[in-house]
Amino acid sequence: HPHHHHATALQAGGGAAGVLIVDDPPGYLPPEYSDMPEKILFISGHNLASLANIAASAQSTLLEGAATAATGAGLATNIFFANGQVRPVLTLGSHTWHRIRMAYAAVEQGLQLRVVGDATCAMKLLAKDGVYLPDMPRDITSVLLFPGARADVAISCTCATYPCSATLGSTARRRLQEQAPGGKPGPGAGKPGPGAGK
Repeated sequence: HPHHHHATALQAGGGAAGVLIVDDPPGYLPPEYSDMPEKILFISGHNLASLANIAASAQSTLLEGAATAATGAGLATNIFFANGQVRPVLTLGSHTWHRIRMAYAAVEQGLQLRVVGDATCAMKLLAKDGVYLPDMPRDITSVLLFPGARADVAISCTCATYPCSATLGSTARRRLQEQAPGGKPGPGAGKPGPGAGK
């Protein structure tokens, strides 16, 4: 554990996190899985009000004014990034199974991701937290991620007319009411989380 006490939540919640892929040994998976095109989707959740409260408890100046600055600028204090961007675009070929390696970094808030839009998409769960399912693949309609969770999901989309798009977004709500520094409800209190990306 390389962090000082109280620093882990501030560092990881502030964005000091990433993805490390450990490749399977050659021949470990059947070709229909090992030959899938892969994409990495690293989602990070940053609740600036919570981080400001943690900073105050830890007597740290790191992120202590972030929520106040965001609110003053008319920006959200509950922010999600996908691969370091807000609502990035991932391009997937139609009628092809793609393996999406998802990882989620946040301090306290879960996500339930669903695909919506004019594309018809099928999803299959391959692995959770780096461990393949014994009954792989498992049909799913959403992906549930809690802080620190990982999921490998196979996804294939088709369109009635081209071009089309689909959005992978979350309607999960915060476990705790979003609060601005001082305990007052923040501007995003009780609102669903934003889309995690396309």
